[in-house]
Amino acid sequence: MKRKMQKNIFCHQYLLPMLTFVTLGALLLSACSSMIGGNGTSTSKTAVTPTPTLVPTPTISQAMHNEGDIELQSFQQWITLMQQNGGSVTTYQQQYNSDQQALSQATTSTAYQSALQTLQQHVQAIQVPTMKQETQLLQKKLSQEVSTWGAQHQYYDSYNNTTYNQGYQYDSTNGIGGPLWLGEELSSNQTVADYQQTIEDLNMWLTNFQAMQTNANDKTPSNQPHQTDLALMKHDNLMQGHVVVVSLGEEALRAYNNGQLVNSFLVTTGQPDLPTPPGHWWIEGKEHPTVFKSIEPKGSPDWYPPTPITYAMQYHSNGYFFHDAWWRTEFGPGTNYPHQDPDGDPFAGQGSHGCVNMSTSDSAWLYNFVSVYTDVIIY
Repeated sequence: MKRKMQKNIFCHQYLLPMLTFVTLGALLLSACSSMIGGNGTSTSKTAVTPTPTLVPTPTISQAMHNEGDIELQSFQQWITLMQQNGGSVTTYQQQYNSDQQALSQATTSTAYQSALQTLQQHVQAIQVPTMKQETQLLQKKLSQEVSTWGAQHQYYDSYNNTTYNQGYQYDSTNGIGGPLWLGEELSSNQTVADYQQTIEDLNMWLTNFQAMQTNANDKTPSNQPHQTDLALMKHDNLMQGHVVVVSLGEEALRAYNNGQLVNSFLVTTGQPDLPTPPGHWWIEGKEHPTVFKSIEPKGSPDWYPPTPITYAMQYHSNGYFFHDAWWRTEFGPGTNYPHQDPDGDPFAGQGSHGCVNMSTSDSAWLYNFVSVYTDVIIY
């Protein structure tokens, strides 16, 4: 019995410390669980600072860099063109330097885009002034060349004892460089496209006037091919198909097919006050027959009575035609100035009102030769 009791005492001696340890652990677990919510989140009143989320800075794409480079190149080209045409570029060059610096210093896409927009505005702003400057330069060049050459190449008209400058069709009084033609274009120009068209026209008139000067020294008969005709046709890519060429200096018309002369005849072009417009035109319409009516009031020196026309081919708007002039008996050099037509009526004693006059038979041939859009070169 004694041994048995001792055994039980042993068990109680070791059981008590173990229970104490278990109880303490339970208390600790209970304390921990009181700090954790049912969903596993902390319910402690102590604030916990969250880790900040880093927002990446928008980078400048390669495409944006390329666009900036292209705009800078464009701006510099416009500045160069302005300078070549004699314009002041100080302000534009300062803008270019500022734009270039702004783009190079931009560190975000937003800053780069803002600098790019400013650059684009500067590129836009320089264009019309540059085109206007080029137009003025070409206008001055045409006026000077026509004035200089005309003073050296004059036509003395014994009929009225008056001397005329040759090349008056290009001058800045009544010719293509004057208020009716170039002046009207300039007054309506607003856009880059408007000025570009005027620049193209001025270059065309300069080219044709230079051809007139060259042809003045050519002694080739008017019924033979002329090198100036062929040079102008090549310049305008007109060596294929039908082309009508009018030489104002010769008062002659030559018709070509695929670069080969097929017919020629003498004509009468516009008088000094109402010159025939030089340039590269085309047939806009044909009428057979028709009646021409003057837009000037009766009593005006430019008025004429309603006139029946058998063959009319319009080569420019506002009433510029190739047509028969049955009231004339003479055509050719000098008939564009005041003169005495031996058998014609009073209206035959001066040049046309800008049309290209010819005999009825020549007009009939030309009417069958041309069609709408046939190219016309007048120089």
